[in-house]
Amino acid sequence: MSDPHEQDQSSPETSVVGQDDAVNGAEATPEPGLISGRTASVRFDRRSTSAHTNNRARMDAANQSLADALKITYVFLQFGMVVLVVLFFFSGVQRINEGERGIKVFLGKPTQTNIEPGAHFTAPYPIGEMIRVGAGAVEIPMARDFMPTRPGSMSDDELLNADFGGFNSSGRLNPSADSMILTADQNIAHAQFRVNYHRSDHREYVENIRPQDEEWVVRLTVRRAIVHTMAETTIDDLLKASAESIGERIREHAQRTLDEVDTGIVIDRVVLVRKTPPLYLSDRFASVQSAAQNAGKEREDALLQREQMLNEVAGRASGVLISMINEYERLTELGESDQAEVLLKKIDAVMMGDEVEWQGESTLALVSGEVSEILKNAQAQASSRVSRAIADLEQFYAKQSQFEANPTLMIARDWSSAMAAFLNKDFVSTMYLPEGREAEIIINPDQDWEEERVRLERREQARRQQEQRRLEAQQDFYRTQRGIQAQDAD
Repeated sequence: MSDPHEQDQSSPETSVVGQDDAVNGAEATPEPGLISGRTASVRFDRRSTSAHTNNRARMDAANQSLADALKITYVFLQFGMVVLVVLFFFSGVQRINEGERGIKVFLGKPTQTNIEPGAHFTAPYPIGEMIRVGAGAVEIPMARDFMPTRPGSMSDDELLNADFGGFNSSGRLNPSADSMILTADQNIAHAQFRVNYHRSDHREYVENIRPQDEEWVVRLTVRRAIVHTMAETTIDDLLKASAESIGERIREHAQRTLDEVDTGIVIDRVVLVRKTPPLYLSDRFASVQSAAQNAGKEREDALLQREQMLNEVAGRASGVLISMINEYERLTELGESDQAEVLLKKIDAVMMGDEVEWQGESTLALVSGEVSEILKNAQAQASSRVSRAIADLEQFYAKQSQFEANPTLMIARDWSSAMAAFLNKDFVSTMYLPEGREAEIIINPDQDWEEERVRLERREQARRQQEQRRLEAQQDFYRTQRGIQAQDAD
């Protein structure tokens, strides 16, 4: 190879030929338009053997350099391919974070499910794949699904605590914009819920649920369960029943639907956050509920007073006596006089404190209270009257014998005794006058007697007050915090 300018000056006969000319021989001169203006990089001189040899040597060196460069490039290419294969192999190492579970897939089929958090190896994609599924609990607030529209932009969490007055205060519902619940008695109500769920069967979840549709699947399922549950619940049951029982019924219905379509999702609980009747009728519902609560309180007070009165009258035997009396009245109406008479004796025995078997239970020492007091007083009065009657009869027989023996003496003695008893009365004052003298008596109230009368009245009043306190203390003895206390057997 030589400088083209030198070749032009020293060898004017040298012609410029290409590789085709050397192979094919001399050919026709190409057209002038096809000749490039670039100077030749190599010129061959056929007439010089040494020049031809030098040119071949130079070409062998260039080819060798090219071959060496290709070898080096091929080595780098092999090394890069090895690195890519290694990287491709290690791309199958996947890490599962906390709160997630993994599913190992090989050639499109799951080979292992519920893989715990940590680093795990799987076949590189697209041969294999590691699918991650969240394992934590998820919460969905359902604050708008069954409520009227509310002006403004608020999140669902904020709406769960918002005042009911801000929801559609116009006084009427628009079915195209407002949501509501229809109850079993064809009433309208509103409610807000909160749903908590988690993914239990991760394989079913991946096979049947798209992650972007997960929330809507759960939300629509719970909506359907709420509609079905409320269609079997009246407005009174909705407002009065516990939120836990209603939420559990909704959860069970929604879970059955999710299990039927193999979603792999488990609803942990459905919380009924708030419930309300139609907002424009809330005042009327509140008045009805208030009246019902007052009626319930009055009823409870009446039952409490009834129990208290029964316990004050008969103690723990009140229930037994009521049952026996009802049975006695039934037998009397049926004309079963013999059985009624036997039962009446049992009733008397119970009130007397004797042991009687009734409906498999013993009634010994159950009676107390006013019944016991009345019976004791009646027994005491009966005994006193019998004794007094016997004494009067004996006195009558004695006076009859005296009258038969000496009537005048008996009459004088009885008259003297009666006169002495009369003169000994507190309100009788005795004055002595000389015999045969006339006297004008001006009677003024005796101050001592008046004071004595007042003293006696106060004593009687004190006695009545003491008796009243005794009765009150007796009633307090049977009271408890609810009003009644069963008396002990002893």
